[in-house]
Amino acid sequence: MVLLLFVCSSNLLKGQNAPEPIPSDSVSTEKAKPELRKKNSLFRYFKEDYPSPKKAVILAIVPGMGQVYNKKFWKLPLVYGSLGGVIYAINYNTTNYNRTVQSLEAKAGNIPVENDPFPSTPVNAVQARRNSFDKNRQLSWIGLIGFYLISAGDAFVDAHLKDFNVDDNISFKLNFEQSIYQQPVVGLGLSLTIDGKK
Repeated sequence: MVLLLFVCSSNLLKGQNAPEPIPSDSVSTEKAKPELRKKNSLFRYFKEDYPSPKKAVILAIVPGMGQVYNKKFWKLPLVYGSLGGVIYAINYNTTNYNRTVQSLEAKAGNIPVENDPFPSTPVNAVQARRNSFDKNRQLSWIGLIGFYLISAGDAFVDAHLKDFNVDDNISFKLNFEQSIYQQPVVGLGLSLTIDGKK
């Protein structure tokens, strides 16, 4: 009798602790939901409250992404061409600045004369070159910062003007009228339509 009670109670406990079987379709949908959420979250970021100037500026941290967000793909060659030009200028001026510094070090006797890139150039000319390349290098870095600001500003303004009303009702007309003295007078008129009323 005790043995029978033990077997029955153990079967009841097993039944209580055992999880209910989950249908196979719900498992597949549960697994698919996080992937759907990931895809939808990125998709939602670009589509929700579009166009958003704030999002355009945030994306403009990566060059060209603000323009992609605004769907102005034709601006990408301009953005990357400008970025490439500024980076080239930084590299060119930095390289030549380092060469002139090395030449001045060799002429001062701090490093071996064989390492002088400009052995026949006088010290004054090398110093003038060094100062010129240093100035151009600094201007190139300022140009890079300016490039980022212009790129972000362009994305911001573009997003603001996305839903700007460009309607045929906004017009410019040139009218010829006569004054009370019967002389022709050229005048300028502006007609604005607000809520269907002139």
